[in-house]
Amino acid sequence: MSTTRIHGIVLAGVGGQGVLSLAQIVLEALRRSGFQALQSEIHGMSQRGGSVHAMVCFAEVPLTSPIIDEGCADLLISLEPLEALRYVAMLREDGHLVVAEEPQASMDGYPPMDDVYAALKQVRGAHLIDTEDLARRLNHRQAGGMALLGMASKYLPVAETIWRDVITQRFEAKGARVVAKNLEAFEAGRGLVAVGV
Repeated sequence: MSTTRIHGIVLAGVGGQGVLSLAQIVLEALRRSGFQALQSEIHGMSQRGGSVHAMVCFAEVPLTSPIIDEGCADLLISLEPLEALRYVAMLREDGHLVVAEEPQASMDGYPPMDDVYAALKQVRGAHLIDTEDLARRLNHRQAGGMALLGMASKYLPVAETIWRDVITQRFEAKGARVVAKNLEAFEAGRGLVAVGV
């Protein structure tokens, strides 16, 4: 990944999935890696499970805005498959999409999942994760977001030690077990990508 230009990350999901927490972890990890970084967020109707997204921009030069133009994001991390389709136009042609397969299909008119998956698989650079299965295997109900972050981390210029430090500090107030479970989920996601870019 070239660090001589402004880079953008879009994080998407629905209220209650932890989209904004993930965005804050990404922001802090980038800052600790020596980048200028800014974050914006749109809560939508997050209290009722509505659409939530955040944008994180980073560069080696000072930034003036955290807003990403359509077709300019390097990475889209989505905790919900339909939300991934909502924001996929934000991606650059050579961008990466990291998305959870598990739908939050509580809304009326949710399209057939086969159609959603088929559309996502047509996106160049798409990586779908069965977060439900991963959460079961790790015995951690909320492992999905951290696993997605782990996979996405392979496409960002941040050392693994920095990710681990930021995640540890984010969850340490909740106790050592919560920290360990989140680090385990993060590592599981990183393990799903053979080679970083």
